[in-house]
Amino acid sequence: MGSLQDALLNAGLTEEKPKPSRRKPRPARKAGVSGRAGSGKQPRAKAGKRRPMSAAESDLARAYKAREQAEAAEKERIKKERVAAQEARRKRNLQLDALISGQTLNRKDADCPRYFEHLGRIRRVLCTPEQREQLNNGELGVVSLRGSYLLVSLETMEAFRAIAPDLVPDLSPKEPEDDGSDYPPVPDDLVW
Repeated sequence: MGSLQDALLNAGLTEEKPKPSRRKPRPARKAGVSGRAGSGKQPRAKAGKRRPMSAAESDLARAYKAREQAEAAEKERIKKERVAAQEARRKRNLQLDALISGQTLNRKDADCPRYFEHLGRIRRVLCTPEQREQLNNGELGVVSLRGSYLLVSLETMEAFRAIAPDLVPDLSPKEPEDDGSDYPPVPDDLVW
């Protein structure tokens, strides 16, 4: 039986001689020395020459690098702002906790809801019928802390408002500006 080489030559493939290598032969290594880290040798650069960059390519590369650096700096700035805002909110909530500890008037047996608008949505707080009357008369106030609405005295509400005005809903009754009739105003000099 013939060799694979003979079979390929019979099939019509010709024998090509290997091209000479462009690389320089490596020097022989000494026994016991490895090319790994710690051997004191510097890593070699890639074989072959790099094509020099034109001025336009160089400017483009610098522009890309400058843009990447600007984007990284912007991301870092946004991250720092977010962390600072979270820390400020945490400190404010701790201060508000200390302010209203023991000052809330919410009761577990409260079953009468009082609805109001806060932060663009309709919210509610449960209270007793007496507390609801006091809320409607402006004798009690409502504050928001961590998503919960709490009944407090007016003094506590004002101290709370001094620290966090956005967390104190306005309970004053508001009259709608438009009565929905869509009619133009009637002139005063019109006689019916």
